[in-house]
Amino acid sequence: MEKIMQITDYLSEPSVLFLDSTDKNEVLASMVAHAARLGLVPDEHAFKKALLEREALMSTDIGWQVAIPHAKMPGIPEFFVIPTILSHDSDWGGGEGQTVRLIFLIGGPSGRQTDYLKILSKITLVIKNKTRRESLLKAQDAKSVLAAFAGL
Repeated sequence: MEKIMQITDYLSEPSVLFLDSTDKNEVLASMVAHAARLGLVPDEHAFKKALLEREALMSTDIGWQVAIPHAKMPGIPEFFVIPTILSHDSDWGGGEGQTVRLIFLIGGPSGRQTDYLKILSKITLVIKNKTRRESLLKAQDAKSVLAAFAGL
């Protein structure tokens, strides 16, 4: 029997970031460096390059003050999510005056699109729920962030 994927399989307290920066490039660089420190990406520079190339195609701002930057590449053994809460609004390039405060960096191996889509759908479930989204915006610690994903 196949195990049902839980978003918490890809999150951990150490993966959660709280940042004061509002500059998109600084935020992305901090998230990538954090993933590298946690041993989630074998080549920080290659992952950052892949992430920026993807971001250049189209903004990953999806509304609701949320962005989901992502990159898949060989050498990354398993998917991961770096949830990041910004203390101030950031212009993520989504247009129409939209700003971002919640960012979910997804990284993972190439060739596993189905797994990526499952993770993306779980994150979408959380952020579409106004109560969960507001609890993330108010979160002061990693435990509070992970609590918003409980049961998904």
